Amino acid sequence: MSKWADLPGDVFFQIMCRLFSDDIIVSSAVCKSWHSLLNSVGKLPLPPSCPWLMLAEENEQSEKSNNEESRTRGFFNLRNAKVHHFKLPEVAGRRCFGTSFGWLLTIGTDLQINLLHPMSKHLLCLPPQPTFSWQFDSDLEPKDICRLFLQKVVLSKSPWNPATQECDCDCVIMVIYGEYRQLAFTRPGNKAWMDIKSSRRRRYADIAFYKGKFYAVDYDGALVVCRIDDDKKLRAKAIAPPLEGITMSIKWNVQKYIVESSGGLLLVTRYQGGHIYSEHNDYYERSYDSNSDSDSDSDSDSDSDADSRQNESSDEDDIENEDFEDDVENEDDVEDEDPMDESEEERYKEANPYVTIGFIVQKLERCHQGGSKFKYKWVKVDSLGDQALFVGDNSSLSLTASSLNGIEPNCIYFTDDDLRVFNCTRNGGGSDMGVFSMENAKIKSHYSGQSLSFFCAPLWYI
Repeated sequence: MSKWADLPGDVFFQIMCRLFSDDIIVSSAVCKSWHSLLNSVGKLPLPPSCPWLMLAEENEQSEKSNNEESRTRGFFNLRNAKVHHFKLPEVAGRRCFGTSFGWLLTIGTDLQINLLHPMSKHLLCLPPQPTFSWQFDSDLEPKDICRLFLQKVVLSKSPWNPATQECDCDCVIMVIYGEYRQLAFTRPGNKAWMDIKSSRRRRYADIAFYKGKFYAVDYDGALVVCRIDDDKKLRAKAIAPPLEGITMSIKWNVQKYIVESSGGLLLVTRYQGGHIYSEHNDYYERSYDSNSDSDSDSDSDSDSDADSRQNESSDEDDIENEDFEDDVENEDDVEDEDPMDESEEERYKEANPYVTIGFIVQKLERCHQGGSKFKYKWVKVDSLGDQALFVGDNSSLSLTASSLNGIEPNCIYFTDDDLRVFNCTRNGGGSDMGVFSMENAKIKSHYSGQSLSFFCAPLWYI
């Protein structure tokens, strides 16, 4: 047969039934007729069996660009080290986030927020950016809002119902957004985003959907559970205390992720080094010293804040629907250990302006210590066993490595997701990616090519 596009439909479907999801996805990009045949089945293509690395645009351009390269996106398959290219004009010039179930969330300079299934081209419009309660304090151009406004996205379920061929309005989309890293959510069909309130303002770092509830971790390591029932007040309640030893300077070069793994909830702390972080840390230390006198005069305000923390919501809203005590200070928490060595940081300075130098993983466990006011605490773990974690600008994910050829167990696969420092580089972010081994604390690359961007670096497509 001279043309693959002329392959009879029944023969085509017989072949597809014998392929893995990765091969089906690649097949959908062969020609328009194959793509149409796959979409005619009525079911969305399954996401890759293993996360693909969605690469940055070859040439960053505007959403209205007709440049063919900017409308094509590359996906790197970890299992066979091949790059597959798909025409995706829907994401050209737009900031993208990896979610789950094969969906991406995108936001453009039009400030419209969409969910896109890149393999089927299904697109769901969500409430636009101006419908969020909190906006930037300063006036920013749309291109800057598009780049900076959202930080994380997590879905409760697939937003598409294959039975009705319509969006599933029961799907909840939770995000971290804005200058103050707040929580908000919406559902397909809603007109606006709704905030998740807390008695204490927190800057959130990551979200996870775990055992039917949304959990979020802030930059201090405190864990909250979110109540979003329609008939109850929307709020977040602290269920695990913050980690000790977290200072303003340490926060700058530390990122946190939470991920469900083997039935438990893990807190993953990522440490970064390099002269960019050193300069910012020096700035914060100088600022702290200059304000030390005024801080000493604000004890009454600190007492007020402590009272506020004591008044955290005490609803029965946790992993096992049990009562949790309020968020308090000075608990016997696990210290946040810093693997950064000064000589090691100096060694990295010469190669990159910033670089990941290590990870620490902790697991949420019951606290049996007498006198503790928390039922849960973070406990350090030294091994992930047969699990591999995937973190970055995506919903954090844990997979069983032994079921996936080419994926190494007891490792953390990470991408470059600290957008704050991208403008400090010559060609954009995307260089700080790799695979961290929990066994020997060594880091190696997972993608040997170069894929850089100032607004949308490579991310995991799940």
